[in-house]
Amino acid sequence: MDPLPRGLFGLKRRQLFTLYLLIGSVLIVVGITSYTLRITRAVEAQNLLITELFSGMVSRQMFSEDSAEMERVLKIINEIGIPLVMTDNSGLPILWNPGVTGIAQLEDGEFEALMLQDPRSPTDPRVIEALALAAEFDEQSQPFAIIDPSGRRLGTLHYGQSDLSHEIRIMPYLELAIMVLFFLAILWGLQVKKENDQNLLFAGMAKETAHQMGTPLTSIMGWLALLHEQLPTDDDTLPELEKDVERLSKVSARFSQIGSLPKLDDRNLVAVVEDTIQYFRRRLPHMGGRVEMRSEGAASNTVAFNRDLIEWVLENLIKNGVDALADGKGTVTVRLADMDDGGVMIRVTDTGRGIRPSHRGKIFEPGISTKARGWGMGLALVKRIVTQYHGGKIRVESTGPQGTVFAIWLPGKDV
Repeated sequence: MDPLPRGLFGLKRRQLFTLYLLIGSVLIVVGITSYTLRITRAVEAQNLLITELFSGMVSRQMFSEDSAEMERVLKIINEIGIPLVMTDNSGLPILWNPGVTGIAQLEDGEFEALMLQDPRSPTDPRVIEALALAAEFDEQSQPFAIIDPSGRRLGTLHYGQSDLSHEIRIMPYLELAIMVLFFLAILWGLQVKKENDQNLLFAGMAKETAHQMGTPLTSIMGWLALLHEQLPTDDDTLPELEKDVERLSKVSARFSQIGSLPKLDDRNLVAVVEDTIQYFRRRLPHMGGRVEMRSEGAASNTVAFNRDLIEWVLENLIKNGVDALADGKGTVTVRLADMDDGGVMIRVTDTGRGIRPSHRGKIFEPGISTKARGWGMGLALVKRIVTQYHGGKIRVESTGPQGTVFAIWLPGKDV
């Protein structure tokens, strides 16, 4: 049974919305990234033109006798956002912009001492750092020759990428990370909404079921009282009927606990498993076929659980196992084992047909049923009881033609 309507490509509406959201997010990221890359290339081209223009201006003003023009050149070098290192024809650094390159500025009277440095074996830390920076710039961009109006080469201008270029380059990755986080936040919100909707559905259905069962249970108890007066005292029918009525009362109590936080006060899982197995053994002859019920292993670790709800989990899994047996013949086994982390593992194994591949990944989703007339709520409630009410885990450990194994882990008391 699959009550959710399907849309495009046979997908459910919820899946289709997630697909639209994913495609839309990808298109937005691609669009923004492409635009940012185009802006980055434009900024880099602009940096190249500015540097080329600056190189020409330096060629005209570098050795000008006008001190004002020289100061203007130095001011531009210090303030321009593109890191620059200027070397003379021997390769000796003679100018740079300290605020961008991070190399200390030359003080008054230090230029003459600088000119005495040998670029092949410098001793001044500033020269060493400037040469290393110039070499790094040359690996990224082709340096410019500084030529005076007469065509004589005065030196070389080495330049790197501006801080703005570096920031723009990381923008696509930053935007991608933001979009991924945004998309994950949306998925998380959808998941929370889905869980809240399921909680309301479970609680409403459970409360209504418990309410509807109340009247017939009261009536059956009255009929049982009359039968006690009419049937012989040695008749074993009434005790079994009373056990079934007691079981129905437990079912009603279980439903009434859905939607509220149940009390976890039991400790003896072995007794719960044995009682559940015995209940089914007494009724298997009436189900038809030959089904063997087994309980194996033991558990000494202390775990807190709600007896009514864990019985519900076991009964649901056992009943599913019985229904899966071919021709009503086979074995259903409940096995207990202590875990090293202090918890207890419960495995419910059947020798049935296994779960169809199309259902294996969504067997615990509401509305997914392997039965023709099923509502698909049993295993969804089982998962809710195990995970939300007991803090445990449940999964399909294996399934196939040899049968299916459901594994339930309940945490230890101190976990």
